[in-house]
Amino acid sequence: MFTNRNNLPAFSLIETIITLGICCGILLIGTLQLKRYQERLIFDNTVKEVTTAIDQASRISTITGESVVIIFSESGHYLRLNGRTSNKKVDLDEKIKISGLNKFHFDKHGYSAPGTVTFSGYGLEKKIKYQMLWGRVPK
Repeated sequence: MFTNRNNLPAFSLIETIITLGICCGILLIGTLQLKRYQERLIFDNTVKEVTTAIDQASRISTITGESVVIIFSESGHYLRLNGRTSNKKVDLDEKIKISGLNKFHFDKHGYSAPGTVTFSGYGLEKKIKYQMLWGRVPK
């Protein structure tokens, strides 16, 4: 009438704890890799946003024949394109530091003095040399 519980096949408590520990470790590694991937995406998108804004400022000055100044605010984490008829603000990620973008301006022909802009953040760094030719950054 009575069945012996010890004869039924099942996992022991130790085996279950070890399995759960391995699963948690795999999830932790995956979570860390996902976070790193997200940080890389944010960094790359910020670099592209700034490059696009600089391209746009050059094109505006070339097409409209007006001088355009790029104002970068480190404390406010934004980039502003100021011209006589154009005014655009680009918000940037707070954790990315940008240097070399102070008082970047384009004359009425879309020309700007060459310069190097350095992006750093999330353990990444990228330097881009800007030399505007015909309203476009050469790659």
